[in-house]
Amino acid sequence: MATSLAAQLAQIRAHSTNALDLKAQKKAHSKSLLFDERHAAIQDFDTLFHICHDGYQDLCRLDPRFADFAGSLFSEQSKQEDRTQMTVAQNEQLDHVLEDFMRFLGSRLLLKPAIKSMEWLIRRFKPAAFKFLQPYIQSSAELPRHVIVHTAAHNRGFLDVLNIYTLKVCRRQQESPALLSFWSSIVSEAVALMLDRSRIGRVQLQQQNHEDIALRLIPTLAEGLSMRGAPDFRIGCFMILTVLSSKTQLSEDLLTAMMERVVFHWADVAHAGLICLVVLAQRKQTLALPKKTFEALISLDRLIDDLVLLQRHYRVDKLASGILIGVLKQLGKPGDPERLRWFRLLLEANLMEPDLVAAALQPMLRLVSGSDPLPHSEDGHDTQTALSELLLRLMKSETIGLTIHLSLQYMDSESRQYGSELLANCSAIPDALLAAETDVAMQDLSEAPAVMTFEEAVSRIAEQTAVEVSLLSRSDSDLLSRLSDAFLVACQSPELLDTFSELAVLRKPLALTEPLYFSFFVRIWCGYYATTTRVAAIKIVSDYFRVEDLTADVQMLIPYILQALNDASKLIRQAAAELILALAASYDAVNDHVVEQSELPALGHDGQLYGQDDETIAWLPLKVTTMFICDWLVPRLEEFQLEAGQVPRYLVDMLVGHGDLTDVGKDASKFKTSQRAAILQWLCTQIVFTPIYSVKNMLLPVLTSISKIGHTHTGTLLTPLLASTFEQGQKAIQEACEREQIEASQYISHIMEIVRPKDLEAVKILKQGISNPCNCAGPLLNLAAFRCLQGIWPQLKSETQVSFGKMLLDLAASDLAPGHTKLEQQEALNTLLTVKVPTEVLQSLLQGCPRLAAEKTAKRRRTVSPQRSAEYNIRRASIVLEAVESSAKQADHSILGSLFEVLLDLQAYKEQSGTELHYLELLVMNTVLDILKEPPIAPIQKTHVQQTAMLLVSVLAGVAPELILHNIMPIFTFMNSSIVQRTDDYSAYVVKQTMNSVIPRVMDSLRKRHTDPMAGVSELLLSFVATYEHIPSHRRLALFRSLMDLVGVDDYLFALIILLQNKLPSNKRVSKFLVDLLDCYQVETHLRTIERYMATILDSLGPKPTFSTHLMTGVPLSEFREDAINMISYLCMLFEDRRLTSRIAQAFGPERTQAYYDALRSFEVRLSDRKSEPAPAHDACLGFLANLKSIIKISDDESTTRMALTCIDRIAERFGKKDTVAVIEAMDTVIGERCLGATNVEMQTTALLSLSTVVQTLGDECAPFIPQALRKTLGILNDAIEEGDCNERLHNAAYSFFSAILMYIPWAIVGPDLDLLLKVSYGSCNSSLGDDCSTQRRATLDLVAKQIEPKDCLAALERTWNSAMGEDPEALKENLQVLETLIGRLTKSAVSRQAEALTKLLVKAFDLRRFQFCPRTEDSYENGEIDGVETVSNRVAISLIYKMNDTIFRPIFVQLIDWAANSSGTAKVQRRTTLYNFLIHFFDVLKSIVTNYAALAIEDTIDILKRVDLSDGASRLLWTKVIQTLQKTFTHDQDGFWQSPTHFGPISEVLLNQIKPAAEASMTPQLISSITELIVAGDSSKHHKTINAAILQYARSDVPAVRLAAVQCQQSLTIRLGEEWLALLPEMLPFISELQEDDDETVERETLKWIKKIEDVLGENLTPMLQ
Repeated sequence: MATSLAAQLAQIRAHSTNALDLKAQKKAHSKSLLFDERHAAIQDFDTLFHICHDGYQDLCRLDPRFADFAGSLFSEQSKQEDRTQMTVAQNEQLDHVLEDFMRFLGSRLLLKPAIKSMEWLIRRFKPAAFKFLQPYIQSSAELPRHVIVHTAAHNRGFLDVLNIYTLKVCRRQQESPALLSFWSSIVSEAVALMLDRSRIGRVQLQQQNHEDIALRLIPTLAEGLSMRGAPDFRIGCFMILTVLSSKTQLSEDLLTAMMERVVFHWADVAHAGLICLVVLAQRKQTLALPKKTFEALISLDRLIDDLVLLQRHYRVDKLASGILIGVLKQLGKPGDPERLRWFRLLLEANLMEPDLVAAALQPMLRLVSGSDPLPHSEDGHDTQTALSELLLRLMKSETIGLTIHLSLQYMDSESRQYGSELLANCSAIPDALLAAETDVAMQDLSEAPAVMTFEEAVSRIAEQTAVEVSLLSRSDSDLLSRLSDAFLVACQSPELLDTFSELAVLRKPLALTEPLYFSFFVRIWCGYYATTTRVAAIKIVSDYFRVEDLTADVQMLIPYILQALNDASKLIRQAAAELILALAASYDAVNDHVVEQSELPALGHDGQLYGQDDETIAWLPLKVTTMFICDWLVPRLEEFQLEAGQVPRYLVDMLVGHGDLTDVGKDASKFKTSQRAAILQWLCTQIVFTPIYSVKNMLLPVLTSISKIGHTHTGTLLTPLLASTFEQGQKAIQEACEREQIEASQYISHIMEIVRPKDLEAVKILKQGISNPCNCAGPLLNLAAFRCLQGIWPQLKSETQVSFGKMLLDLAASDLAPGHTKLEQQEALNTLLTVKVPTEVLQSLLQGCPRLAAEKTAKRRRTVSPQRSAEYNIRRASIVLEAVESSAKQADHSILGSLFEVLLDLQAYKEQSGTELHYLELLVMNTVLDILKEPPIAPIQKTHVQQTAMLLVSVLAGVAPELILHNIMPIFTFMNSSIVQRTDDYSAYVVKQTMNSVIPRVMDSLRKRHTDPMAGVSELLLSFVATYEHIPSHRRLALFRSLMDLVGVDDYLFALIILLQNKLPSNKRVSKFLVDLLDCYQVETHLRTIERYMATILDSLGPKPTFSTHLMTGVPLSEFREDAINMISYLCMLFEDRRLTSRIAQAFGPERTQAYYDALRSFEVRLSDRKSEPAPAHDACLGFLANLKSIIKISDDESTTRMALTCIDRIAERFGKKDTVAVIEAMDTVIGERCLGATNVEMQTTALLSLSTVVQTLGDECAPFIPQALRKTLGILNDAIEEGDCNERLHNAAYSFFSAILMYIPWAIVGPDLDLLLKVSYGSCNSSLGDDCSTQRRATLDLVAKQIEPKDCLAALERTWNSAMGEDPEALKENLQVLETLIGRLTKSAVSRQAEALTKLLVKAFDLRRFQFCPRTEDSYENGEIDGVETVSNRVAISLIYKMNDTIFRPIFVQLIDWAANSSGTAKVQRRTTLYNFLIHFFDVLKSIVTNYAALAIEDTIDILKRVDLSDGASRLLWTKVIQTLQKTFTHDQDGFWQSPTHFGPISEVLLNQIKPAAEASMTPQLISSITELIVAGDSSKHHKTINAAILQYARSDVPAVRLAAVQCQQSLTIRLGEEWLALLPEMLPFISELQEDDDETVERETLKWIKKIEDVLGENLTPMLQ
């Protein structure tokens, strides 16, 4: 009974709260988010509700949806709610409300109002918490992440609650990135932990556990993958599904269903979904993809590129195979060409292994062979033919052909046999058929030539061929076509090639008599054929010269051999090199036996080579030919073979006389000038006549880069080629270029380079080509001709320019005649407007400008054809004037007369016709202005004609003032009645320019008259006063202030006041304007104005008024007294204004500092209230800016000044966009010495915060004050950091200002400022400021990388690198992090453009170790600091490499190797250490992709290992880095790179030689690992035997440490290679027997371990063998 009662009491105690346990209640009440326990314990709910309710109200302002909880959780009644007194149903209902509120609050949980609201929920309602959270709640400790993961993995309820909560939030679209990131990461880790934990017990039990886990997650994943509008949630589901599928085997049906869910509306998450699909497809047993998945994948724009990128980290072969199978399944439906294009691209991307390629190709082979029926194409395409052509193309491809060949072994016998037959016959198929694209091949191929036998091909060649003696004489030879077909078939075997070369039609016995034989093979190897075909043609010619004696000079072959040596294919270059060697041997033999060199004629010299017109070809003397081949070509064959495109560079060097004939021998000399001229002439004439455009295209840039050699001019020699190009026309050129697969546009541009300004004949041909549309048909040729003219224009003679100018004018102005095109007309106009036209040409154009007005006299200096219409004349005049205006800055004053004649003609035409040609008038006046002074360009309107006229007047006022001074009042009357009243900026500019130019000269003229200038000044002022009401209000004050500054404010401000009072007595706004105007000047000016004003009044009251009469115009003398009284009243009214009185008071009396401060404080509080204010309040606040500026200027109290500055900040933030001019003017004060320039830190901080606010508010409009503010801020911050007393608030305010500039106007931070910003940041990094400062600084530097132009940013980083090195290593790291962010921002093309600058900065980073340690001083970095910086630089280098291709990075890699090797002493060791530290990271990250780069470093590596001194600490570190680098390359070699004897032999030898020094230096472990990985990579029994023998020799060394190293090396190889290595056991046994009885105990013990490992591998006892 007692036990039962105790149990009941315990149960009651567990479910009840003791109201008398005050200590427990106090402890529960003290749990708080905001307050410490002591403070929280004494708070009552009323106080707490008041604090937390403020936060809740702020939340309601952020999101009105929070207002729904005002009547429940945050009502007055909630203060009385007690969960312990509520029923279960009420508690459940409260839990639902709390959960709803928490879902809303999740995305704003870090905001202060949200924390306050949470405080109320926790303190009042005490939400339930999981038990695992209690220890952390009680101790107020941070909850570790691993605890959450562990709980989710072991507590099913917690994981379910987490998933359900996240689903609910996403359904209601209340998710936040923080929640989804937390959920996806926690669940992914928990799932991985659950799956790993379930891998125990029997297989059936493991499978059951995995299924249970999958069933728990699948509902959540299924709904999440189908949810729209929540992309982050779907990405989280992808992550979890990837983990789940990669760690367990899901069923086929489930994988299929999940793949379909992944692609459901996945447009915004396609990339993440593609990764998930790759993993899912890899886990499927079948390759076929679901239909929906296949269609979604095919619809992606960059699927192939994405798969290639993913291939670096994932296996994508099964997904690619599934896509291929899907393509084949849909054959026969509309769109087959596009599907076959997908098929080809997927295969050529090399995404699959041969077995999976076989799985995709086998159905295709069966369809092609007819084994499987092919559905009929719905759109009429011959799909089977297209498939056949595609298959043949792929088999012949250099990228996928080998893979297809390897894949045949995985197919069934029928498909393998058919595929083998296709591969065998692939070379017999004409390349012309395989060169076509797949979609073209799917068209009707009934007319394509069928595959024929060699006999059939030969039978098609006519025997009567005596007519043709050269196949270079014409391009459309039928014999050439038939011979080519036969040669392609003959390439199947060497026997057929021998038979072909002996054909009678080729007349091989006459090969050195007529060029037919050689010309055919030239056409083959220079044509667009397969590489093997072209190589075969070259080899036939090479074999000929090896057998036959040279009886003729075959220099006709040299241009075509040069083309082959320049080819992109290495095989062709090698074959061409063999041909050159054969020719060199033949020419050497000839020189030994031929006494008279003239006895050897040039083959084809008698007009046979190119036809009847080639007798003008210049032929080289035999001596020069021999020198060219033997002394110039032969020594350079190695360079030509190694790299394509080298021939033009070397050829140019030779022709200009820079390159020696040979580098071998002391007697080597250069070609003489006459010989080089002969070679130039020979090459020029060859390319003029050759029909092979690829040869022309290769040699033209070489020849056109050389103007002349001696008296031989290149232009003269190539002019026939230029003429023939225009005669042929674009169509013929394009057809020829297409046949040879070269760019027509590139070829035409090379042709246009023939034209040189001094070559009159070429210039004449160019002019004819442009002016004659029949010859220059086609846009490419047309555009190239005009571009050529634009390029040579500056060097043309004046008369030639005049001629071209007239021609261009005629083309641009004429109607489109037959043969002309709109493009031609437009290009003529563009050329006329873009080139710099000299004065002579401008004068000629103006003389050709037609007169528009009708004749009034019998005589006329210029006549225009009466047939021309007025429309044509206007168009021609427009073009002339536009051309003259565009070049007016280069013209002199001599054309002004012609321009004014044109202007008079326009005025006469206006009077006659009544039509105003404002545009033409504007062109004339702008041109005059350009000649006299550079103006801004105005829009084309009538108003702007007036503006331009005024600008002309302002310029003439400086050039010829006497012309305008006597008409000054009409000028200002005209200006004030028209332009002044305009509101646009340009009109304001015109008025300002006119005033600045005219008024000072008027005042000078008035003063020189020695009379009172008041009369003239009053008339001038009166012209402005008359238009006062029409001047735009926002410009009125600036205009009158400028006027007073020009006439003299101290002398004539009073006059303006009097004139305004008399003319506008009833306008109340005038007085306010005058107060504003007076406020612009100092108190001294106020007093002088009052003095002169009163003097005027006294003068008017005198018996004989003098100067006052000029001001009181229109007032009778009898009324002067009354008017004077009114003037006195008006003056008193003006100076009753508080602004003026306060300024005067400040000048003569003390300030009321405290009153000012209190008033400003009240104003600042009012501005801080965000309640909406009426529009008048806005204007009042903006108007108060002037008062605030005044206070700052005059106040000596820092508190008052700072409060005024704060008020400016608030006004700018709230109302700045309403009046940007006022705010910007206020910034002059903020930047001044009273604020930003003050010595008080708080004042500087407030000023910087104000500047940041203005930049964020106004953006680009802040540009005027940014440079000054930026430099001053940088200077202040730099001085503070250098002095070591930098305030954190000042620091953060400055960086807030920098960030604002970078965000809104980054272009304002230019070179020196950017440098100083970086230097200041480095100093900040070295200071002892807090974490907040570091965070602010890094955010600003991140903006530097993202916002500044890459070129400028890189330059600044380089310029400030040394400054960063002068600080702590953290400064360098931040420099490199800026670079890393910049690289991440750049595209691949941008990285290519900036490759040089990036490499230069990277080399500086790599040189850090050398800089710090050579020599090492007290200020040098520590080793750990160097390693930290190099870790960052290596990471940056890898991110840079990801943005480069092999073409760009390989030269950089070679440069780095040379950079490290080409130093000396300790510097060399340090640089190499850094380099190999990078190479470890390089080969480890990029793995097998870059293994072949090891070939570039082998020589340097061997050199290091041979010379290293392990007794030196730096050398030991270098040795370690080199060994680790080698180990990484060996480990990641997947392409058999180290299997090659040329690579394996040298490196294995030097590594084995390291055993002894490494053993003596106790550094063997890393060496043994490297040797082991080398042998694994070498994977050859021959290599194994060699290495084993070398290691066993070390086992007999006299040094115990060496023997020990040999035994340990054998242990490692036995473990790694197992039975493969123990095949060499018979050779090892004698050595093992000796080592068992070694004198050294350690060696003996390790030998026994080795024996044990051998026995474990073999499974048998080794003792009998050893006995």
